[in-house]
Amino acid sequence: MCTSWSRRHRAKVLPVTGETIALVQPPLGVQPREMAVFMDTDPPYDPGRAAEESAGLRAALESFGTRTLAPCEILAEVPRDELVDLALAATSVDDEQRLYSAHAALQRWSSQDLVSIVLNQPRLVLEESTELAEISPDSAYESYVIRPLFGLMFPRDHYVDLGGAVALGRLRRRDRAREVAVMDAVLRRLRDRPAEVTVTEPHHFEGGDLVAYGDVAVLNTGFRTGVATHELLRTSLESNFQNVLCVRDSLRRSSEFHLDHWFALGPGLALVSAERLDCTVVASALDARVTLRQALEALDIAVLPVAAEQIAAFAANILFLPGRSAVIVSDQCASWAESTLGRFGVEVIAVPFGEHHKQSGSIHCAVNMLRLHPAP
Repeated sequence: MCTSWSRRHRAKVLPVTGETIALVQPPLGVQPREMAVFMDTDPPYDPGRAAEESAGLRAALESFGTRTLAPCEILAEVPRDELVDLALAATSVDDEQRLYSAHAALQRWSSQDLVSIVLNQPRLVLEESTELAEISPDSAYESYVIRPLFGLMFPRDHYVDLGGAVALGRLRRRDRAREVAVMDAVLRRLRDRPAEVTVTEPHHFEGGDLVAYGDVAVLNTGFRTGVATHELLRTSLESNFQNVLCVRDSLRRSSEFHLDHWFALGPGLALVSAERLDCTVVASALDARVTLRQALEALDIAVLPVAAEQIAAFAANILFLPGRSAVIVSDQCASWAESTLGRFGVEVIAVPFGEHHKQSGSIHCAVNMLRLHPAP
């Protein structure tokens, strides 16, 4: 089921002030090669090529005058006491003395070394051995486990910029949930204030489930993002967007786990999975039930159905540049995008992104915009 609220005559869009930047994280900054070597893909994942893809995306954004920053670069500028706290939380060992020693060492380390600890989340594993104790001052064999914050290469998931406020998410995957605290520190460093909205337990919210353009925002709930989350965000959304649609994806495919996998919003148009166009939308302001297609067309948004094979090729996981008739797409769907969007006068910029696809993400996942409003 899908729920929609139309606020065209009741809400006011806040004026855009300050600079808009793009956060793009190079994969090698958060995914060590020791991790990449175990990725089970065919053809095999190439970390060097993935780094080139990320650089190409940043270059495309900067060619349109958008300044790009990497979260791990900003992390080094976080106040030292916060960075030490993040590093302390990132280290673990089941030995109180060794943990105490590790924490004492971190207090003296440089900011750049602390960043490495935060991003790799090391754990010391001790295997006690009586035989080793007979021949060595150590009584346990040691091995070191890293738990890298690999999902930071997809910064779209950790927060959303609601125009006048930032909403900090809470991710369902346990191995990725650790990333949010790091992104929170990065955002506070950039904005000089905390997020205005924080989604906490037991709720979940992932930024890939919100797609916005102009005065329209679309929120997906019921899969990675909890159904109750729309009530947590509703006030902020309705204060900053004239029209808000809340969609419940009934297909719930594990390979299409976020809204931005099957939905894209641009200047007066929307790319939508053809399989989801006829889901029910409840327009509460009008006390009417319509389809998703009808809800979009009622807002004068041209609906462009996307076939299943194009969804699988990440044709809807694209980035429309705010305030411009231009879109960045993966080169694997460039021909389709040009023939589909070119007739609307949209300029299509294609960048290689196949290595990112091997990790179930594409262009929209790899970028998150942030407006640097002056502090209130």
